[in-house]
Amino acid sequence: MLARILRKLESFIGADGIRWSNIPDGIYSFNFHRIGNWKKTRFDPCVFSCDSDKLDDLIVFFKKEFDIISIAEAVELAKKSSQKIHGKYLVITFDDGYKDNYTKAFPILKRHHVPACFFIATSLIGNNKLPWWDRIAYNYKTNKFKSIKLSSWATTVKYKGDDKEFVRDILAATKISLDPIEVQLKEIEKLFPLEGELPTQEFLSWENLAEMILHNMDVGAHSHNHEILANLSQDEIIYELTHSKMLIEQNLPYKVNSFSYPVGSQGTYNKSVTKALFDCGYDIAFNFQPGINVNIDENRYDLRRFSIEPSTTIHSLKNMLSYAKTY
Repeated sequence: MLARILRKLESFIGADGIRWSNIPDGIYSFNFHRIGNWKKTRFDPCVFSCDSDKLDDLIVFFKKEFDIISIAEAVELAKKSSQKIHGKYLVITFDDGYKDNYTKAFPILKRHHVPACFFIATSLIGNNKLPWWDRIAYNYKTNKFKSIKLSSWATTVKYKGDDKEFVRDILAATKISLDPIEVQLKEIEKLFPLEGELPTQEFLSWENLAEMILHNMDVGAHSHNHEILANLSQDEIIYELTHSKMLIEQNLPYKVNSFSYPVGSQGTYNKSVTKALFDCGYDIAFNFQPGINVNIDENRYDLRRFSIEPSTTIHSLKNMLSYAKTY
């Protein structure tokens, strides 16, 4: 409450511009998922970051304000150990591997000659199966239930009048549950059955990714099955990290050295996961929590990213960065 009051006061006296002009040196990262209109989907609306026009505007802004770098350049900065970073560097990332990353985002990035890293869940590549988050959202949109409580959830999730908010709340409860995702899916579909075959979803193909690499895009691993890694056994964690890396390197002319945690919030990964990343040959890893990366070597397996949402504007982005914490 006090922080919000102080922000309003600073804005009133014109301090916002001063803060923005003095954001610290470091590695900044903005993360996208899907590109398109969230209002028109039958699936999870929460994975839509923005439409094509907004992405184009953001890329123009990024090019003006930051030195946009590749994953390889980010790794080199991380390997400089305790040396202080001089400059405001930016890594653009996309998670999951939806087809619209190729059809909508890639042409914009290519036109602006801007690199980005696409973190892919390899079980989805070249596949048309419905991932668990889209499956849950599709179930709600089909059955239109107004509350839901699974056996592993502490509380009941209730509809409050907004479809997108309700889907977000259901998925949040799913992510913090200690039950495996498949167990929760079966329980949801027992409570609210779906008739007929599930619809399909479009993801990137290996051919799409190979073309993107030719135009200076990077590819990172986002695990194989997009499981919440902290809920897995050590053998399962190793499988998720090694299998995704192996598949990418087998199918593409690319050496994988970067990773982004599925879901990526606190509690979805731990020290066992970060140690496994090191052991499996990864150099850096990104979470899904906001912050400016200053202590790069110390946090190379816990790098922060700012999420781009449909409501994000250039003004809100500047405000968010001006008050962001450093790590």
